[in-house]
Amino acid sequence: MPFSFMTSLADRRKNGAPATATPRRRLFILPYLAIALVLVGYGVFWLAAREMLQGRLTHQADQLRRAGYTVDLEGLRIGGFPFRLRLHYDRLRLVGPSGWGVAAPGLDAQAFIYAPGHWVAVAPAGFEIERGGDGPVSIQGQALRASVVSGRAAPWRVVLEGEALSFPTPKAAHPFTFTRADRFDAQLRPAPDHPDSIDSTGQLLLRLTGATVAPSSALAPIAGAKPLTLDLAVRLTKPQTFKGPAWASAVQAWSHAGGEAQIVRLRVDVGAANLSVAGGALHVGADGRLAGSAPVHVALPSSLAGLPMIFGGHVSLPVRIVAVAAALARGAGGALDAPIAFQNGRAVLDGIAIGPAPRVYDPAAAAADARPQIPAPRP
Repeated sequence: MPFSFMTSLADRRKNGAPATATPRRRLFILPYLAIALVLVGYGVFWLAAREMLQGRLTHQADQLRRAGYTVDLEGLRIGGFPFRLRLHYDRLRLVGPSGWGVAAPGLDAQAFIYAPGHWVAVAPAGFEIERGGDGPVSIQGQALRASVVSGRAAPWRVVLEGEALSFPTPKAAHPFTFTRADRFDAQLRPAPDHPDSIDSTGQLLLRLTGATVAPSSALAPIAGAKPLTLDLAVRLTKPQTFKGPAWASAVQAWSHAGGEAQIVRLRVDVGAANLSVAGGALHVGADGRLAGSAPVHVALPSSLAGLPMIFGGHVSLPVRIVAVAAALARGAGGALDAPIAFQNGRAVLDGIAIGPAPRVYDPAAAAADARPQIPAPRP
């Protein structure tokens, strides 16, 4: 009996029993092999996306430098494997030819690997706005966040927000208008009427609440200890033409294409005083300054006796400010309804010149952007 058993076992082996077990073993291994290949392929895909992001960042920095910007980027690290691209800078500083720019002691940003056009960024230690000759102003607070979503429609969706904000400035710098604010929100997005159209208009929304006016500001005598609230909504035409290597050239291209900022609403409330604008359109002139007109309603408290003296002590053009105060006094109860116009580089309220029109970009910087760039010779 044992001999017959051994014989039958040998016969089964000889007849190919192990040969039937080998394909089964291979079929058992195939799913694991497929998973391994997918993981390796995904790792290669993530590394390629990482290298592509780093290349785009380097290219954008080089473009800004050629346009005359100061670009300081330190401590770049890109991580986030497996599902994100996570970007970190130890220090970041971008300053344009006009002296305006932004600096941050640390910046973190991330996007999902399957949605590389949607980035969320935070500045844990706050950031600093450089204001040309006026010096820097720091922006500190909670939840300093930004979100950028690129897409087919123009403009891109951009959201900025912050809470419990403070605005300290160095002693040598010009004080900022506000010392603190409860909340700041700003949104740039395609207008809701044609959200997916390439030729859609844009919408800019901005809101500042609970802002404390600095004692050195011209608004301080009116505001006192009362908070200021600002609410702005603007419709932007031809946002798809806002293109260029830097700010100056992009604004110039938008202006040459006939782009306008149409005011939907603007309201500023501080105590019993308020300013509101509804309607009007502004654009940027060939000199880089704001141009256009809008109807303005200004209401101040009825006691205006000290207004000329107050304004005269806080601005460099007291005679003109006194004239504006007199125009306000002509209105019933300290109210004035009059157009404000920006023309020939000047700002004019109710026919009274009150100062230069705000400069949006420097034409010389735009001309420098337009010059063909000659690459440096290779060593």
